[in-house]
Amino acid sequence: MASTKQAPSRLDVRSLPLAERHGPILSALEALTDGATLTVVTDFEPRPLRLKLELLFPEQYLFGQRHFGIAHWEITLRRVPVAPGMTPLGAFLRRCAALADADAETLALFEERGSEHRYEPGATIVEQDAQWPYLGLVRSGTLANVMASTVGRDQKLFDILTGETFGIVETLDGGRTVGRIVVTASPASVVLFPRGIVLGAMGRDAALARALTTICAQRTRRLAERYTDQNAQPAIARVAAAILPYAALDPGMTPSLEPLRRMTQAQLALTAGTAKEVTARAIAALEAAGAIERAHGRIARTDRAKLLVMVSG
Repeated sequence: MASTKQAPSRLDVRSLPLAERHGPILSALEALTDGATLTVVTDFEPRPLRLKLELLFPEQYLFGQRHFGIAHWEITLRRVPVAPGMTPLGAFLRRCAALADADAETLALFEERGSEHRYEPGATIVEQDAQWPYLGLVRSGTLANVMASTVGRDQKLFDILTGETFGIVETLDGGRTVGRIVVTASPASVVLFPRGIVLGAMGRDAALARALTTICAQRTRRLAERYTDQNAQPAIARVAAAILPYAALDPGMTPSLEPLRRMTQAQLALTAGTAKEVTARAIAALEAAGAIERAHGRIARTDRAKLLVMVSG
């Protein structure tokens, strides 16, 4: 039976204790009608909520997020119905933030011209400084944009999660790739769209153009913050910050979220922007402080509150 509750259009959970935040969000989602949107305001990257929704409601909601400044994130959640006769690719495109408000012509064009490819963990989809003529959407799995420095050390710039895009900068300016795109801890499926098709659609569909430029702006904001953190924070704070998105909101020591339980020290070092041996020492220090627990060499449990203390110094 459909819910008769009135769904709020905006829900600010910043004043709630961490362990009590998901309940009101899930209740509001259950009250959403097809096509309706809920905006959730929170004070940290909502990776735990995203993972929970993917587990509880696979392929039912559009999930978009924007970071507006210190302790201000906004999440857009929209119930996306599957219409009769809609293909799996068509249904997926309607759940992607880049195409959330695109018109029917754009969606039909992308569905027609998109080509899907599958990659195994660790695979490189495109190399750094390459000519890359596609806009990509991640249909499943997680990618990372990784850049090699002049001294040969790799550093992850940002993750690219399910439903998110890559290749936007190269699509917009026609230049070579910024970093390389690699698959992280699990197999990934991506859908590629020729650059010319995307640029043509942007010239006609203002909603698509706004969405792609907003994603670029968001990544610029995150990269600026990352640059500041790399220069100002000690290694233990950077490693704690790399772990924090995968820490559950429940108080105390709780099982870590995927894919942290499968991540190696080398992968954490890449995220933290430091050497593997430095990361190993930081992980040992975090464990000694009771912020994490390891099992079989991987981080199996985390204490979010203690990790936050380490991040803030």
